[in-house]
Amino acid sequence: MNQRKIRSLQSRLARLARQNCANYEGGECLIQPCGQCIVEIETDRLPANVCPYFMQAVLPADPALMDEYLDYFPRGYPLKKEKQNLKPCERCGELFEKRSNAAKYCDHCRKLNERDKARARKQKQRALSRNRNARTLDISTFSNAKIKGSLY
Repeated sequence: MNQRKIRSLQSRLARLARQNCANYEGGECLIQPCGQCIVEIETDRLPANVCPYFMQAVLPADPALMDEYLDYFPRGYPLKKEKQNLKPCERCGELFEKRSNAAKYCDHCRKLNERDKARARKQKQRALSRNRNARTLDISTFSNAKIKGSLY
């Protein structure tokens, strides 16, 4: 991630803590033993600094900042809202959770689609083999007729 964006986000979080946090008085945090607010400590990773009071009581006051901050947290973090990848199935229209960008069908329709494709593939294969067999039969009948009908 861009370091400039991280620094900007850290400064906005620190400003929010200074303005709205009840445990922040006179430039010191009343919760932390060192007296420095966790949000103001600069680190290379944003999720390294997590103050439970700040996350639950102060940060929800600015939803846009909260969403931007939580984007840096790992999947499954309790406050992080999971983005649902719901997409309508092309076959039945039911919404399903897509697991990849190429997903077009829900689980049930995917199985049906695979079955239909396998059926069509096998029918095409059988038709091609019938055509080949028919051609070899035609050639053999013509060659046998010439041999039988010849005077040699």
